[in-house]
Amino acid sequence: MMYASAFLCFMTKNILTILLFKVFVVVAIAQQGTSFKLANVPVIDDELTSDFFSRNRKRLRDTMPDSSMVLLFAAPQKTKSNDIDFRFHQDPDFYYFTGIKEPNSMLLILKDSAMIDGVFTDEVLFVETKDNKKEQWTGRMLGIDGAMDVSGVELVQPNITFKTLKLPWYQVNTPLCNKHQFIERDDKEHPGDLMSLSKHFYAKSERAGYEPKFNEAEELFAFLRQHKSPEEVKMLQKAIDITCEAQKSAMLAISSGMTEYQIEALVTYTFRNNGAEGEAFPSIVASGKNGGIMHYAQNSSLLIPGDLVVMDIGAQYQGYSADVTRTVPVNGRFTEEQAIVYQIVLDAQTVAIRYATPGYKFWTPHEEAFRTIGKGLIKHGIIENWADIGNYFIHGTSHYLGLDVHDSGVYSSLQPGEVMTVEPGIYIPEGSPCDPKWWNIFVRIEDDILITDGPAKVLSDFAPKTIAEIEKLMDRGQANAN
Repeated sequence: MMYASAFLCFMTKNILTILLFKVFVVVAIAQQGTSFKLANVPVIDDELTSDFFSRNRKRLRDTMPDSSMVLLFAAPQKTKSNDIDFRFHQDPDFYYFTGIKEPNSMLLILKDSAMIDGVFTDEVLFVETKDNKKEQWTGRMLGIDGAMDVSGVELVQPNITFKTLKLPWYQVNTPLCNKHQFIERDDKEHPGDLMSLSKHFYAKSERAGYEPKFNEAEELFAFLRQHKSPEEVKMLQKAIDITCEAQKSAMLAISSGMTEYQIEALVTYTFRNNGAEGEAFPSIVASGKNGGIMHYAQNSSLLIPGDLVVMDIGAQYQGYSADVTRTVPVNGRFTEEQAIVYQIVLDAQTVAIRYATPGYKFWTPHEEAFRTIGKGLIKHGIIENWADIGNYFIHGTSHYLGLDVHDSGVYSSLQPGEVMTVEPGIYIPEGSPCDPKWWNIFVRIEDDILITDGPAKVLSDFAPKTIAEIEKLMDRGQANAN
């Protein structure tokens, strides 16, 4: 009977928590206004201009080998199930040089101008022409004129014309091509779909006696995308600000009896409510033992008092991705052991960011974070040997950030204008060869930083990070809940 009463009490509290969460979301939505209506696509001040994409193509052309051309294909459309598609996500390289977010498109860039279809040019963009019936089903299309306005490419042609187009092989001996994904659709009645564009290009290359080079092309794109322009930093900062807002909202809302998916729902709501396109990657809300799973995505467990919650989340804004992680206690207070491990990770991150300056190697922040974590683990008796650090710090510390959450780059010495993450972590699963008081403590702290001429700029410092900051904010949230 005692167990039945406890279970009833637990379930009642959980149901009430769910109902309160629903009320919170409804109220939050209501505060934005209760009148909903369809409208034209809004003009967003933060949209990248055609000048940005034109500059990117010029930079590409300047770095291309002599007598070369680049072919960039749009991303393929993907089927989720039966006749339902995944939301289309453009190939980042193609977007970086065109701004076009539509499928069945292709960009041709020449190192030197040539006569193409009666026009002397060094670039041609191929896109779908407008189709009223298709627009009724899947939304507005740019068409030729729209693609010209967005990309800044002066010669834009229907994609169906590429089949018969004569390429200037007389001045090209090095065709470079992006690594486009597997194309699962082949519309036999559409001579301009992605499968057709791809087949025609490879056939033209084979007849000319040249084999497209993929690795060389990807290295060029990575080199260019590694440096972020002021416009890109602005987009990234917006994505990061929205992500930090979601972190704060989650900290205010978290309490025992809630579920991971309720926190995920709040994160998603915060992203969309603040103008983000959605998630840059599936949100990780990993409580308790789930915190030891690096790419945990089920988000289905109950939040238990005494556990930690690792929240690794990132909004996507105008194509650009954020990636910010915070680890917080379910009941708003770190235990002594949790606080010790947390502080080791925070100290490691602080040291790593100190080394994220021009002249140091890309991997230097990781090396310094690894060393700091090792010292902390040994100091507190969690490990005895330096060789055992890798048992608890199991991943790298940094990756580039941009159009991809794990963005392109050549991993050279750090240079101003690069944006990267710094995310050390400690993961101590149950059964580890240390005092059991450390078991099931999983901590990761991740910030997004901009490399400058001086100290790195932390773009995500809006999200509370110190133990005192987190506990203070969660105190406020739980006080409001009561």
